[in-house]
Amino acid sequence: MNNLSLTQKKWLKSIHLLTVGIWVTTGLTMFLLHFMRSEIQTGDHLHLMNKIIHFIDMKILVLAAILSLLTGWAYSQFTKWGYFKHGWMIFKWITTLLIIIIGTILSGPWISKMVRISGELSMDALNNAEYQWFDKNQTLMGICMNGTLIITIFISVFKPKKSKIVS
Repeated sequence: MNNLSLTQKKWLKSIHLLTVGIWVTTGLTMFLLHFMRSEIQTGDHLHLMNKIIHFIDMKILVLAAILSLLTGWAYSQFTKWGYFKHGWMIFKWITTLLIIIIGTILSGPWISKMVRISGELSMDALNNAEYQWFDKNQTLMGICMNGTLIITIFISVFKPKKSKIVS
């Protein structure tokens, strides 16, 4: 289905690339904020850092991920690329959906719990086993999600094809 004009396709692609860029940038920002731990002097600082990460996640990253999914859908629907014509497109759909689902089920709630625990325990949250578990696993999740998103960007650019085996 090819219903968009060239200008409309360019607008759609631009919006898609912008939302993907925001998604990756906010994910990396959330990850990099963890390296500010040595700067934290008070429980209020710790709680604020967790609230900032939560804000970035809920107000910017989630919106960018959803808009990326929707513009990707529109791009597949209204251009020659389709949904499942190419292996690299299938990879993009699977990874996008998995990251959004895993983020919704695990990552978002973990960040919310870190906000709650740091609000209740102040600096003692850093010694709390539950907080440490969420912090460690959220960091690992962030590395995996952002790494996968970055790989997906490269796959989108290079569009690898199956090599033909010649006998």
